[in-house]
Amino acid sequence: MYLAQDRMIFYRVKDPGSRAFLRGMPGYSEVGFTAANGKTYHGMLRRSQNEDAPLIIYFGGNGECSYKSMRQREEGDGWRYFQGYHFLQVDYEGYGLNEGQADYLNMYEESLAVYDYARTLPGMGNSRIVSVGFSIGTGPATYLAAHRPVAGLVAIAPYANGTDLYNNALPVFRGLMELLVRQKLPSEEYAPKVTCPVQIVASKGDKVVPYASSERLAGCFPGEVGFFTLNHATHNEVLVDPEALDEVQLFLERVTRN
Repeated sequence: MYLAQDRMIFYRVKDPGSRAFLRGMPGYSEVGFTAANGKTYHGMLRRSQNEDAPLIIYFGGNGECSYKSMRQREEGDGWRYFQGYHFLQVDYEGYGLNEGQADYLNMYEESLAVYDYARTLPGMGNSRIVSVGFSIGTGPATYLAAHRPVAGLVAIAPYANGTDLYNNALPVFRGLMELLVRQKLPSEEYAPKVTCPVQIVASKGDKVVPYASSERLAGCFPGEVGFFTLNHATHNEVLVDPEALDEVQLFLERVTRN
């Protein structure tokens, strides 16, 4: 069970169909770079028409890859909430075109590599950057905000640690059994180092990430934290809920426009 956890948690989404769908569409471009750690990462960038726009670095859930999530926003109404921003999503190891197998440590490592790469993109050297994460992606989003200067952090359906997620699925990981938790995802350890404004969105109807875990994480940040609660939205519904996204949009405008 210990050795199988990586593949049970990370789904290694590829989605070549969505990659083909987006290829050549205005505003979209594939990105690929080799980081200082020697690893090569791939993903997608959607540029705003405004070259001086702020940049959102997005860390998706375990069932997302850059092609899939951007196609879903393109076919739906998802970009309405991110108009006027550059939007960068680089896939986790094993996702999209990337080799390897994701785990929480290389997700953290990658988050810093993505930020450092973004700073080299034409016109983005001085852009205001917001770290945004959904579900499992709130871990690297929080880690990034703790280790690089960002204008804000948005955490949608976040958790305090991986043990909360394991126990939500099977409530046995207590005491010595906690040693079997391979994906520790200790966001609560890094939250106290985050100095930027934070916006959290969580739902009491979320059966994947416990609402109480999101509440506990909120209490770990030392500064300003907005907490928007949905009562009935399921886990995946949190990401597309119009009221929640309105709140996120207002937060983005406040931390990047002032």
